[in-house]
Amino acid sequence: MFNITDINLDNFHCISPRDITDTAPADNKDDKIDFSKISDSTSVADVIQFTNRYTLIDNVGIFADINDFLNVPVPQSEADKKFMTDIGLMLLNDFNRMFNIAENGVDAMFTKYSIFRGQILIQLKKLVKRAGQSWDQWATINVPFLSQRTRIDNMRMAYRQDCYDYYPLGSERLLMLIRATEEIKGENKISIFMQKHGITFNPESRDQLKKFKLMVDAALNTEKLAKVNVTAEPQMVKTLSQYVPIMDNNFLMNTKRINESNGDVNKYFESLIINKGKEKTPFEINKAVADLNSLGVKVIQVIDFILKNEDAIETIDPKIIKALGVKISELKTFANVQ
Repeated sequence: MFNITDINLDNFHCISPRDITDTAPADNKDDKIDFSKISDSTSVADVIQFTNRYTLIDNVGIFADINDFLNVPVPQSEADKKFMTDIGLMLLNDFNRMFNIAENGVDAMFTKYSIFRGQILIQLKKLVKRAGQSWDQWATINVPFLSQRTRIDNMRMAYRQDCYDYYPLGSERLLMLIRATEEIKGENKISIFMQKHGITFNPESRDQLKKFKLMVDAALNTEKLAKVNVTAEPQMVKTLSQYVPIMDNNFLMNTKRINESNGDVNKYFESLIINKGKEKTPFEINKAVADLNSLGVKVIQVIDFILKNEDAIETIDPKIIKALGVKISELKTFANVQ
């Protein structure tokens, strides 16, 4: 657990915007803006040196294995091809596992660093306010390399010490958790939230991080639905959260309208799950109808051809014929075709 260091602020003097203006040489007023102070000054060389110096994958030997695999000529025999394919697949599985750890680890590390940056900003804010200055004005001038949104988000995470242990979730989820738990009483607000939704967090757990994130997403979505007076089956919300991890205002308002018009929210969610979280648009419906009309013509032509060639009947799968008959019958009923 990392905490903000308490220091004696009385020994510090904060430089104000006025101090900067008064001490700046007069002949520098027309100088061009130094963009390195208001943007990311990282160079191409910096990035290349960084990637050459550090590795996010501990198993350095796997890169040699990959190089060896890439340089092996394609074998002639089928047995050797299968053997090399199996070797390549095992190599890919191992590398992909390490890749995923690195990818999630970077996100977690950046979140942890964002909290550290927020702690520095909080300490600076104490110094500035102790000097009787406006923090927003001071930060705009002296911290131009961080946007106001970034400063606020980093400081929000740093203020909430109960969120520190949850940095593996990433900044976006952590901020959503913070906002969702602001009204909870007590110091360990997020822990209370987790208990409420039956989520157990264990830093030593070998469970998949993806599974933990999904449970958090489902809990956050459940809370959002509750705020618009919508209740759905927990499992339905959890499954849908795989495709809609963040239920935005448009989604919530649409769900609320369905609920208030006595519609079945669970059926609506089920249809979204089948379509992987996407609404069926009029264009998709029109395309489906056009495909049916076009393919229907082709099916009729194929059937006419088979009816004229008895030899083809022997290769027809009876199950397909029965299934087609059932579906055609269902479609006739649905379309009210006599």
